[in-house]
Amino acid sequence: MSGKPTGDEIARHYSAAHERLAGFARGLSAEQADTPVPGTPGWSVHDVLAHLAAIPTDALAGRIAGIPTDDQTATQVAERKDRDVADLLDEWAPNVPTMCDGARADLVPPNLAVDALTHEQDIRGALGAPPALTAEELRFCTSLYAFGCGRGLKHAGIPPLAIKATDTDFAFTAGIGEPQASVRASEFELFRALSGRRSRGQVAAYEWSGDAAPYLDRFNIFGDLPDDDILDA
Repeated sequence: MSGKPTGDEIARHYSAAHERLAGFARGLSAEQADTPVPGTPGWSVHDVLAHLAAIPTDALAGRIAGIPTDDQTATQVAERKDRDVADLLDEWAPNVPTMCDGARADLVPPNLAVDALTHEQDIRGALGAPPALTAEELRFCTSLYAFGCGRGLKHAGIPPLAIKATDTDFAFTAGIGEPQASVRASEFELFRALSGRRSRGQVAAYEWSGDAAPYLDRFNIFGDLPDDDILDA
């Protein structure tokens, strides 16, 4: 992916995440559905699925626009506590084509697909299943998260950071101007860390040049990096 994601890319990646995750989740036991998800502290597999089902429901009803707030996501999960996984998937499925049409019409931001792909890995990782993202989907997510990191660095007045993968050709300058430091890790690790799914210690252990300290505070685009290590692949 280069430049701004197209509506077709957003729709394609969202639809693929839904199809894979729905197929995976329908076979889960009640015990698996209750499994805590390290990537989303306080949530179980069931709760993540509830959130994913609720996003298009709430968006199409006009209850949310863009990225939902923490209070909104908490409400989504609480309202669906008593529904089983099959009910959640049945709520989600009929809304996917409409959301994809909205994406192709440039009415839905890329966050829709990034969120679904990220939570797909959250669930698979929590249950010990291998990652399912394609190389294209991984690049889609990593690029957008790295862009978000750059916005955070600029807002905080921190010089740009060069972010590079050790196993692919992914290379991105987070921020505007000449990088004052660089970090290297596998592209999958960068995807997980930039979305807050790696601890501060794990990210500090990546290959850094320059002073990593100021960048660790802004690496997770959603807030602070977790204290506890997260292992999901």
